[in-house]
Amino acid sequence: MAFLGKICAQPRDYNRDYRKHFFWGIAFAGTYAKMKMELDPVFWQRTDSIQSIRPGGQSGGGFGGSVAYRFGKYWELKSLTMLHLHQRNLQYTWQHSPGPNIKIETISFDIPITLKYRSSMPNNTRMYVLGGVRWSHDFQSNADIVIGDTKPLVALKKDTYYYEFGGGMEFRLEFVDVSLELKMSNGLNNALVRVPNSYYSGSIGSIFPRLFSISLMAQN
Repeated sequence: MAFLGKICAQPRDYNRDYRKHFFWGIAFAGTYAKMKMELDPVFWQRTDSIQSIRPGGQSGGGFGGSVAYRFGKYWELKSLTMLHLHQRNLQYTWQHSPGPNIKIETISFDIPITLKYRSSMPNNTRMYVLGGVRWSHDFQSNADIVIGDTKPLVALKKDTYYYEFGGGMEFRLEFVDVSLELKMSNGLNNALVRVPNSYYSGSIGSIFPRLFSISLMAQN
């Protein structure tokens, strides 16, 4: 047993980090989409039956590929391009009864640019942290739809920008490095398409999307 432990602890391809500068891989992610919402001052002046608007989140997922460039001993410039599918909700409450739960569905193409700092890799395992920015384009955005005053619809803009940070662990296998990564992304721009006369979006001042993700990646 001691002999097997020594074999497993031996570094696999120790020079991989030094002889290669470019890396690529595939990734699958589980996500939880939420939003930070602020009410417009108009909401407090209403005299109708709306009592509250509460944002809610839903689980989702995504898949894509990664490209990374190593510079120096511990630094990487990385892009994890992914197609995400997720949903956010707005729960309205009337004065004497529950109101509608408006679903904001998203199919987005995301391109983040992150800077990654990694540790050394004793025993084929290492930790890393990262931070950067992300551009997200929503193919399912309702921004171009003409939204009537009473139509139960809240739209988000097609393009959203985020800052993000996180960390993870890498495990060196025989031919690839497998990593498990946790990341949080916060919206930088107000993504709400506000229709002032709308019964539903007129009371909202801003929506800043947020996304929590856990990704499993395999990199050459």
